[in-house]
Amino acid sequence: MDITPQMIKELKKQKRNFTQTVDLIVNLSNLDLKKPENRIRDKIKLPNKIKDVKVCLIVDSLLSKAKETGCKVLTKSDLEFTKREAKKLAKEYDFFVIEAPLMPIVAKILGKYISSRNKPMIPLPPNIKDLKSVIKDLEKTISINVVKNPVIQMAVGKEDAEEEKIIENCKYAIERIKELAEQKNAQIKSAYLKLTMSKPIRIL
Repeated sequence: MDITPQMIKELKKQKRNFTQTVDLIVNLSNLDLKKPENRIRDKIKLPNKIKDVKVCLIVDSLLSKAKETGCKVLTKSDLEFTKREAKKLAKEYDFFVIEAPLMPIVAKILGKYISSRNKPMIPLPPNIKDLKSVIKDLEKTISINVVKNPVIQMAVGKEDAEEEKIIENCKYAIERIKELAEQKNAQIKSAYLKLTMSKPIRIL
């Protein structure tokens, strides 16, 4: 694999009237997804920020720290939703970070709506000191779910990011996907880069 800054610059020439996302597409081979044990679900933390994320914090004892982050904050007393409200909440946020003791309650009330959108519920220890660093880590984290088709499409940056940082994210992601695939006796067949509205270019 040889991704160069010039390749990224060529992609960026395909301008639109919004800031596009840079996507990495990886095709896997020899992965029998009819067997549940071959499905891949994981979170990959990349070296550099991917994009701004919308985080919903559901907390109890961490309420004051949570409010300092500027994120959406819910407490135990807020966890009363209609089906429509629960679906809307699950759709709106990228990550749900939940104080660990509240996980069973949240899973019961919101779990099926969040999991159906392949969004993670992340437990938070009550003694955590720096919530803002957790949010920064999530800006580098992407969830992958290989369930029906042996294809992974994931964001690795925004088009206004430095080319070198996009390349670093791509290389890290491909190495991690290779490891996950090999655990299932599968391989990477090919890999492409594209912007939201551009044609893909092959990198592997």
